[in-house]
Amino acid sequence: MALFAAVFGAALLLGCPETEAPGEVSGCRRDTDCKGDRICEAGACVAPRPAVASTTPASATVVGTSLWSRGGPGRPYQALGTGPEGQPRIVWDLDLGAVVFASPTLVTVGGELLALVGTHAGRFVGVVVEGTRAGQVVLDMNLGGMVWATAAAADGRAYVGGDDDTLYAIDLATKQVAWGLKVGNCGESRAPGPEGARCDADGGPTIAADGDLYLGADGVYRVGRDGKIRWHYPADPELKAKHVFGAPLVAGDGNVYVGGQDGLILSLRSGDGTLRWTYNVRADVDGGPAMGEDGNLYIGADDGRLYALRSDGSLRWSFVAQKDIRSAAAVAASGAVYVGSFDGNLYALASNGDVKWVLPTGGRIAASPVLDAAGTIYVGSQDDHLYAVSPKGRVLWSLELPGDIDSSVAITDGGVLVVGCDDGHLRALK
Repeated sequence: MALFAAVFGAALLLGCPETEAPGEVSGCRRDTDCKGDRICEAGACVAPRPAVASTTPASATVVGTSLWSRGGPGRPYQALGTGPEGQPRIVWDLDLGAVVFASPTLVTVGGELLALVGTHAGRFVGVVVEGTRAGQVVLDMNLGGMVWATAAAADGRAYVGGDDDTLYAIDLATKQVAWGLKVGNCGESRAPGPEGARCDADGGPTIAADGDLYLGADGVYRVGRDGKIRWHYPADPELKAKHVFGAPLVAGDGNVYVGGQDGLILSLRSGDGTLRWTYNVRADVDGGPAMGEDGNLYIGADDGRLYALRSDGSLRWSFVAQKDIRSAAAVAASGAVYVGSFDGNLYALASNGDVKWVLPTGGRIAASPVLDAAGTIYVGSQDDHLYAVSPKGRVLWSLELPGDIDSSVAITDGGVLVVGCDDGHLRALK
């Protein structure tokens, strides 16, 4: 019955007309429903919560913040390639044997384009994406723990974290681990629940312009390419910092932005890891932040809100979904912001927080939306469908797969989509 409902719902979506406005709702659903600077909290208009400043005031000047990087699911900018315009076909299908939650990372090695991805069994592979060897595994290794994290790649190395509290640097030429960095103060105990996951190295990593890595685990780490820790926030080694699941964002002005399971959104100075400001949302923040060209930060939380913060940590607006927002938002060149929620909806918001349209799917959305060069939005749902959606909210096509799709797609310059699935398969679509 659940499968029928999902398929029937997808069929209805394929026939939906384009729309620029959501349906009417009762009470306030977004901050623009409220007067003045008040925001919408639990259906009521209230005064916004102020940012909590650090001892050193942050400058409100935006310098180069539009040049930013973030690891993890999704990608900072629209892809160079354009995905399939019509119903795609599967060009290769590889069974990796365990859930693929992480998003594939594309990198060229020896003239071949590879997709790098890890599984919940700790397997980490590199698969040839295109050409005569498409679909072949050319890198295959077992890491010490379950992999939730999306790998980062640069200068012939891949960097990926595991649930054994270790960040791995993998030499893609020799196919060997160059170094492994154990992080955190969790010891060897693997207690269930938040304490057991507190030091998992699955927040990123993000590679900054200078090549250093920024990792979320028990707090935030800056790590050199030699595997040495440059700094850790919080600096007190005795403090049991809460887990950071979302990949840190590193802006062009040298500031770092991240959310954690302590309910705080942080801005840190990349040079020494000191605090610029915090914003308290009083709910777990599991999604990675995104940034618009105007320097505004967009980040979701388990309270079902997407927060838009200015570079000084003050609230610009927030949008209220019906359930948790645990994925990263995608920001189009037009300024439109796309984000999915556990309520099953994909939302399109204007840069001022107004709702442009709402697209319902048949399951929770944990995957981060990804945009191609034409502005088409690709997002998976736990209704076992991958959706391609126009910028106006019309479903261009949907593809049913044999499991939840929590992995964000990777798009090659040639328009091939690579996506993981909870059935343990990695697939390429064209």
